[in-house]
Amino acid sequence: MNSPVIRAAVAKDVGDIYAVHRDSVVNLCAGHYTQQQIEGWLDGRDPSMYLAAIADGSIWVADDGGLCGFVETAGDEVTKLFVRGGSAGGGVGAMLLAHAVSEIANGGHARAYLEATTNARAFYERHGFEVVGQGRFSHGRSQVELEIVKMERRLAQV
Repeated sequence: MNSPVIRAAVAKDVGDIYAVHRDSVVNLCAGHYTQQQIEGWLDGRDPSMYLAAIADGSIWVADDGGLCGFVETAGDEVTKLFVRGGSAGGGVGAMLLAHAVSEIANGGHARAYLEATTNARAFYERHGFEVVGQGRFSHGRSQVELEIVKMERRLAQV
């Protein structure tokens, strides 16, 4: 595996972004959510769902010769961060998160917010995020509920 490069996503990446998203949910979340929850989470999703965020310039990908992860932001929120199951623990997520936090800070925000899956909580805590609440996943399309942890990280004022 080559060292990943973080770059802005382009429209032709949508199929690979979708594949990373599915792979991450299926392979990294399975021990923390039921099969019904995972199926509901992925239900109704397709590659076109990333096009608006790509056009807005709010999705970045980790490319090591193929897409191995991606991150999306909206204002002060990290709305998506997913890595392929085979890339977990290799630093790809940390690189993507650092890029997202930098983008949020450069946007003038004093904090970064996110809703973490239960399996990702420790990852975000290692990167300076603190739990500010519990809740249910609010970005999905399914009626199946997923428990999440609301987290934030204060950012240095520029």
